[in-house]
Amino acid sequence: MERIGIYGGTFNPPHVGHIQAAKQAVAALNLDKLVIIPTRIAPHKALPEDSPTPRQRLEMLRIAAADCPKAEVSDIELNRGGVSYTFQTVSELRERYPDAELILLMGSDMFLCFDQWRQPDDILKNAELGVFYRGTKGEKTAVAENKAKLEQRGAKIRLVENDIVDISSTQLRRMLAFHCAGPFLSPGVAAYIREHGLYDVNAPWKNLPMPELE
Repeated sequence: MERIGIYGGTFNPPHVGHIQAAKQAVAALNLDKLVIIPTRIAPHKALPEDSPTPRQRLEMLRIAAADCPKAEVSDIELNRGGVSYTFQTVSELRERYPDAELILLMGSDMFLCFDQWRQPDDILKNAELGVFYRGTKGEKTAVAENKAKLEQRGAKIRLVENDIVDISSTQLRRMLAFHCAGPFLSPGVAAYIREHGLYDVNAPWKNLPMPELE
């Protein structure tokens, strides 16, 4: 049976942490394919003003994912339009791959609030969950408790302890405004950002505090 991972996010911008997580998922979960999906409109947060267009995020992600074997970037949520709800995406992929083992990837922060997602039980009917977590005692305990609770409802959950680059896209956008984000971007993505004038120094986040640079 084919094992397919599903990895969604805003990817604003896609950085080395995203690709490290993708590679780790392929290896740890023995995936035959990893479908990486940029959201059109995230249900839990609005993108900052002056963010790249959805198609620009898609193109950057395709550039970044070229370094990840077995990964393919999908525009399924961009084509659907509207708010990007995961249950709809998983349902559509289940129809596309009726005999595959689907594994929805997420970080521990999203896993711990999984019951607040739109129609979580529909997701659990169509896919297993693959949860990345760091090995701190508090996080291990919280993840284990939520795992046990969801498994009582029939969920299948796989845990993957990770050591990916610890940087958020918000931090990276601030660094881009100051032209110091190079170590966290693939050369191709960095070139695309320069070519299209994205995350410019006049962007709103330029004025956000950046203690690391003071």
